[in-house]
Amino acid sequence: MPKDKIRLFYILSLLILGSIIVLFAQGVLSGLSESSSKPVAEISRIDMYDDLYGNYSKISVFLANNDTISHNFSINTYYAEELKHSLNVTVKKSKTFFYQRDVLPNEIPVSKNQTINSTLRVAKFVVYMDDKPEPFEEAFFVFNNE
Repeated sequence: MPKDKIRLFYILSLLILGSIIVLFAQGVLSGLSESSSKPVAEISRIDMYDDLYGNYSKISVFLANNDTISHNFSINTYYAEELKHSLNVTVKKSKTFFYQRDVLPNEIPVSKNQTINSTLRVAKFVVYMDDKPEPFEEAFFVFNNE
């Protein structure tokens, strides 16, 4: 009879240990899925050359809405602090959006930079989400003053 009690205790211990492992794994996995459910915005630049345009850049904005609801995004392009282009888009839940714009440096006005005592051509791309006043993502691109 004591062998049966030991066997029963052993089986109950394994069940309790298995339950603890399952609950722990479930908590870890749910935490991972929560952190990855936030929208993501990435802004990147690729410098190009064309015989007609000369040096120019392709600025790309990638939006991934990993959230469970749709979000409204506004992509604003500034040349030397002047708004040049604005695009409003709704990205549905679990969807992505890709936007690309060619930037010709000679279209950007030269601005004076007081910090480094120089003149620069600066383009700024700003992404806003859901009419919030602070930028969701922003990037500044400096071009040679040729």
